[in-house]
Amino acid sequence: MTQGSNEHPLYQHILVATDFSPHAEAAFRQAVYLARQSGAKITLLHTLPDLRQLVESASYRAKVDFMYGERSLFHREVTQASEAKLHAMVTAAEAADLEIRVMTTLGTPAIEITHEVQKSGCDLVLTGTRGMAAWRQIFVGSTAKRLIRTCPTSLWIVKHEQQIPPKVVLAATDFSEVSREAVLEAFWIAKQSAAEFHLLHVIDIQDVPEEILAGISGQLSVRDQVNQEAKHRLDHFIDSLHVDPGLIRSHLSLGTPWQEIKQLAKHRQADLIAIGTIGRSGIQGLLLGNTAEKVLDHCDCSILTVKPVGFVSPILPTLETMAAALPSKSS
Repeated sequence: MTQGSNEHPLYQHILVATDFSPHAEAAFRQAVYLARQSGAKITLLHTLPDLRQLVESASYRAKVDFMYGERSLFHREVTQASEAKLHAMVTAAEAADLEIRVMTTLGTPAIEITHEVQKSGCDLVLTGTRGMAAWRQIFVGSTAKRLIRTCPTSLWIVKHEQQIPPKVVLAATDFSEVSREAVLEAFWIAKQSAAEFHLLHVIDIQDVPEEILAGISGQLSVRDQVNQEAKHRLDHFIDSLHVDPGLIRSHLSLGTPWQEIKQLAKHRQADLIAIGTIGRSGIQGLLLGNTAEKVLDHCDCSILTVKPVGFVSPILPTLETMAAALPSKSS
């Protein structure tokens, strides 16, 4: 989500991807809360990925239609069953007052989710990481990781029955522009429920910027001077956010980023960790490969990954989406 230095993120269209697991239901409840805070509309999406399983559970007529007919009966039957479950989720969440669209697609979940974001312009995707069975946990987990790499908008991955809304939010920064976006988005989320907001910068001694090393004198130890310079940069970063600094609890640590994030999140009992997906080097995927995915694997709380402005997904949009983006002949 794009915002200027004085703006807070404001969600307008939230996509919730569900497999009907408890984690996905928690993601939907979080989306309902956010929608009420920001006035956003919600798309509740279920993707049917396993055709063999679908055929086995379908009626005899639907099986015949799938094997020998035009497959319209099969598609209609499985879609109706899915959308009945989606409507039941809306009822259970007492969210009938919100603008919620339910939809079912057939295909690969990460691709279908990305296509819907490209088509509808959603500014936040919420999803869970675990399904109802062991094989599905692996599948949904891999889907979440693929979305970290490919989803063209902010992605909130609900990893457990989280506190709704989150009461402790932790954002990590490497002072890059995308991490600034992630911090502002996380700050807005925390502010909605008066949550504790923690901001962490991790100093990797093997990757200390040259401008810091150049300023080191002989009066202090290297570690003390690196910490001092990093503290100065963190204070400057906080000033640049143009938010109330009294609402930010800042932290500096030295070590491997994902390990330090994990340690602080555990110590502060964080409900949500926010991370940008491109680091200071500007190499797409570097930070997310070394940090965001490891945080997803090793931390117990949910994570919010934020894409940089201008991010283009490696998953190409559908022909329908590309056609809709073309200027009309009458214009």
